[in-house]
Amino acid sequence: MSQQPTALPDFLVGYLAQRDEQRITETLNMLADLSERELRLVKEAAVMGWVQGMRHADQTIPKDRQILFTVADACRAFPDLYPTITGWTPTVDEDDGDEP
Repeated sequence: MSQQPTALPDFLVGYLAQRDEQRITETLNMLADLSERELRLVKEAAVMGWVQGMRHADQTIPKDRQILFTVADACRAFPDLYPTITGWTPTVDEDDGDEP
């Protein structure tokens, strides 16, 4: 026996929309308050988290310690993609994209 979904009351739809806007504003304010280094760390961690999640979507989520090791290992494998974490800086040859 299938049950039809019921529509949400207007007051609840309005509340949820208001909370969405508040979350967006609060998140943008939080990001604006971060230092450049903090923002880069958040970006690099978010990208790595997404990459690892997509690579292992068929697996259960490991414990924090394993996640930390996996992310640190992957950052070390691709230091140029995560320079804030790895301390990578381009060499003279890599810094000049105009030269072959």
